[in-house]
Amino acid sequence: MTQAAGIRLVLASLRAILAAGILAPFALAMAPPGPYDGETFRGRIAWSCDGNHNDEDDWAASPVALAIFALAGVKDRLVHFHYNNILPNTNPAWEKEHELSISGAIERYGYSRSIFYDCRRDLDGAVAALIHAINQSSPSNPLYLILAGPMEVPFLAIQKSDPAKRKYVYCISHSRWNDGFARGYRFPYNKRAVIPTGIRWIQIADQNKGLSTGPFGRPHTPEEWAPWLWMRDSKGDNVRFLWERMWATKRADCSDAGMAYFLVTGDEAASIDKLREMLEHGVRPQRVRWRPWVRLEAENFLGLENFELEDSHPEASHRLNLKLVSGARTGRIWVPFHEPFTPERARYDVEVRYLQTSGPACEFTLLVNGSPRGTSWHAACTGSWAAQSLPSIQLKTEDRLEIRTQCQPGGEPRLDYVHLTLKR
Repeated sequence: MTQAAGIRLVLASLRAILAAGILAPFALAMAPPGPYDGETFRGRIAWSCDGNHNDEDDWAASPVALAIFALAGVKDRLVHFHYNNILPNTNPAWEKEHELSISGAIERYGYSRSIFYDCRRDLDGAVAALIHAINQSSPSNPLYLILAGPMEVPFLAIQKSDPAKRKYVYCISHSRWNDGFARGYRFPYNKRAVIPTGIRWIQIADQNKGLSTGPFGRPHTPEEWAPWLWMRDSKGDNVRFLWERMWATKRADCSDAGMAYFLVTGDEAASIDKLREMLEHGVRPQRVRWRPWVRLEAENFLGLENFELEDSHPEASHRLNLKLVSGARTGRIWVPFHEPFTPERARYDVEVRYLQTSGPACEFTLLVNGSPRGTSWHAACTGSWAAQSLPSIQLKTEDRLEIRTQCQPGGEPRLDYVHLTLKR
């Protein structure tokens, strides 16, 4: 065979492979960023939760999360777990109930007691251990810090950690409460104290939708408990233990455990049926290769210039948004794009949700690495939230995603989120 014939044969083979779709999974990117390197979990896990005041749900969520990690094969990746972390208020009886949940899960799933800290008994030890975990972080050994309680204890550790290590720490949250925003509480720190330190903030969908079957604030009814009765009736001692810890709360809710499910699967839509497959039937859930969409809440962007947090719009995502500071004519927000379970490089259809309530229309622009993408648009002064669509925007890991606005005097724009839908 001549050299030319050999080249033609190779090219024909490649065309056949492409036509067959064999390389389709690699069309978006060859190496998606963490937390998995192939089949191996890359990095370590830390957990921060309350359970000693306000809401008993952690009595159930903590042991369910520990069960998820064990059954997903990443138990050895958990290096730190602190609990009962509400510092302004506490209930000693609740502290003991949560301790029963933690101790029972440690025994049943084979964890080392040395990595667990009760913040009401050993706050200094909890903070020191979390500082150590943060300072061990590196590109090949990141730390995924799951926030199932308010921000005070995590912030005490983050602010004392090595600044150079923080960019290898991912804080995962799903709710206002865990972000440090609560009615009736005055927490000294919230996520806007943490984000500028340089950690990476990952906000996923509210897990109450799939893992809570009744409202907060009252005991749940038999109808609300019904979807969980498989736990009560299980033949497995471990599953019945999880049921007992949930039943002790009087509420059918283990919503914070949805963050554990997300970390081991990339799936933001944890559900009771999915937990049953894992906890009752021992089926390890299939991981998503790439998340079909990512929502970047505006208040979670790393840099805010002339924008400030606003907590007054019930229609805003997580009831939080940003507004241009009074008297400012220009503003911008930016964040490096680095989300778990996303391709290294891909195209997204982008949606920016915004609002203008008064004054002349303001102009918005989306930029990537300082260059405008799509076309700029003007906010109609309707008083209602609106969304601007920008199709097929290419992003790669660590690209700087930015929104800029320019207003005439009297303009009062607001930003809610940037929603990215992966194009296949």
